Amino acid sequence: NLKLIRAALPEGFRYVSVVKADAYGHGIHPTAARLMQSGVDLFAVANVREAIEIREMGSGWPILVLGPLLPEEDPALLEHNLVPAVSNAQELDRFSALVKETEAPLPIQLKIDTGMGRSGIWWEQAPALLRDALARPKLHLQGALTHFAHPADEAFTARQRETFLRILREENLLDRPDFLVHADNSSSLRSLSPADPCNAVRIGLLQFGV
Repeated sequence: NLKLIRAALPEGFRYVSVVKADAYGHGIHPTAARLMQSGVDLFAVANVREAIEIREMGSGWPILVLGPLLPEEDPALLEHNLVPAVSNAQELDRFSALVKETEAPLPIQLKIDTGMGRSGIWWEQAPALLRDALARPKLHLQGALTHFAHPADEAFTARQRETFLRILREENLLDRPDFLVHADNSSSLRSLSPADPCNAVRIGLLQFGV
């Protein structure tokens, strides 16, 4: 499945393998091990506990934590080399304090809510939070993401995509070749254009043939 999905992606796209909820019930350990062998670029999980389970299997893959962390979970980011998805300035404050005495900055990604209404910074406040994140010397903003609410609604999905990309374009982030930009998931791949400025996709259920 992964080979077929990769073949359908524009050249150079990064593959974010979503394995939350015990790899959708398939078992996180056997699934992640097979995906590591198959060459995914990074993993995405819902929480710190899931991230630690993958990290215990190997150190070579970035792991993005999609859900919010409790303050007492913050030290796990450094201990297990994890990447949090940031949704507000309070999280930036916490993570800045966490890495105040460290030598290397903490990698983070910004989650922008363009209409899902579930998590992330609301798109109208996203530019200010992006600029805040970029100004934090101990935080390394390595990417941004959004989530499509209903990919079957092509018009609404197109509006979400344009809102997301416009915000990043206005902050000159789409010109950075190392900046990870991902919005599409298993359900929205059909609407992805080879000319799209995104450079990664998040694939969950499609890995299992769903």
